[in-house]
Amino acid sequence: MGDNRTLAIATLVLGIVVLAISQVFVALHLQPVHPLNGAYGNEAILAFELARTPEDVETVIGEDPPDAVSTAARAKMDFANRVDFGYMACYAWFVAFSCMLAAAARRRSWLLIGVLIGPLAALFDMAENFALLQLTQTDADFFVLLPQLHLRTMQKWELLAVVGALFAAAFVGSGRLLQSMIASAIAALLVLAGAMTLIDPAKFGALLLWSIALVWLWQIGYAALCVWQMRETVVRRNAE
Repeated sequence: MGDNRTLAIATLVLGIVVLAISQVFVALHLQPVHPLNGAYGNEAILAFELARTPEDVETVIGEDPPDAVSTAARAKMDFANRVDFGYMACYAWFVAFSCMLAAAARRRSWLLIGVLIGPLAALFDMAENFALLQLTQTDADFFVLLPQLHLRTMQKWELLAVVGALFAAAFVGSGRLLQSMIASAIAALLVLAGAMTLIDPAKFGALLLWSIALVWLWQIGYAALCVWQMRETVVRRNAE
């Protein structure tokens, strides 16, 4: 139990750090140079990651060579993507620890595959960021960089969808009908959002993003619950 409590605390702390860095991205108020008109949930950074054509890129960071507005947008995007390197390190361990915790607490040893998938997704995220940082440079070779970006980005998002669905699936069964129904629905949502994002990133990318965010909030809440329950167990035993 002691090892699980340490794991639960580590998961909770990392989850809080992930939330804090997420708020840094929100505070940056990243805006595309040209309106997205509802595509990508109007999220500039998501539109940049999921860009498929030079026109998609120019919508977010402006034309090349950049004018003053485009230069400012590119600088802000570069800053966000540099912060993202710390973010991906935190979420890689957070996802891995969440899967370890749920696998141990719910006796779902197959969920340990998430210990590999989470960090692997972060590695693809790192490769994605290298492409994004090159795309903001003047005279960037879109025709070389965009195929690389698309492959790396989709690998990252699909792996995060898979590990999120696996985490949700760990809560199916054990005689709890409502819990099983909710967990099944979330797992199905992640699988569907992942598949549809492959087909139409502009339309379904935001759905995938928020579906993954939902699972991450669940993982933080679950870690907090485990910490509380383990603390109560220790207090009860000490009182006996």
